[in-house]
Amino acid sequence: MHSNKSAGPPVRLCTAGDMPTADQVEALYAAASGPPPLSEPAGVAAIFAGLYGSNRDRPDVVAAAAHLDGELVGFAYGHPWHWGREDDPWSQLLRDRLGDDAAALIENSFSVVLLAVHPDAGRRGVGAGLLEALMVGSGSRTHWLQTTDIDSPARRLYLRHGYEELGHGPDAPNWKPGLVLIHTGA
Repeated sequence: MHSNKSAGPPVRLCTAGDMPTADQVEALYAAASGPPPLSEPAGVAAIFAGLYGSNRDRPDVVAAAAHLDGELVGFAYGHPWHWGREDDPWSQLLRDRLGDDAAALIENSFSVVLLAVHPDAGRRGVGAGLLEALMVGSGSRTHWLQTTDIDSPARRLYLRHGYEELGHGPDAPNWKPGLVLIHTGA
């Protein structure tokens, strides 16, 4: 991959016709999550790619992407969150672990499902650009996500952008309860 030490590649919202494939998202997530501090096995990328594949054609999905020399180097997507629609086992565990009060805070919000940046594009503002584009593009006032409870570039990014700890949800890929973060405001 081409190394550009200056500004990062531009980030743009995706349209229905230019959403990346699940295979592209899997490759990106594997590259982003394989090295330390996450050190996730490749199978985790396949799980996230499968989830993306099942959500990709939802009319309410919002996605942002960054490309460098024609390659996908950054991607984020999410969708509106309504407890009445989210009745799968993962969502039920999320609700149980958060508890009623915290779970109520994410009703009618926007769930940031995935954000990944290729290591070759890291530390150039790509992650921040993806997060900002997704939050603006969602049109929602409240956003939430789940990440690992370890010090990682992603966690630091979310905290710098005003996300706050809400509680813990289902286990993250490191087999520990995932850290649920929320952002409220403009």
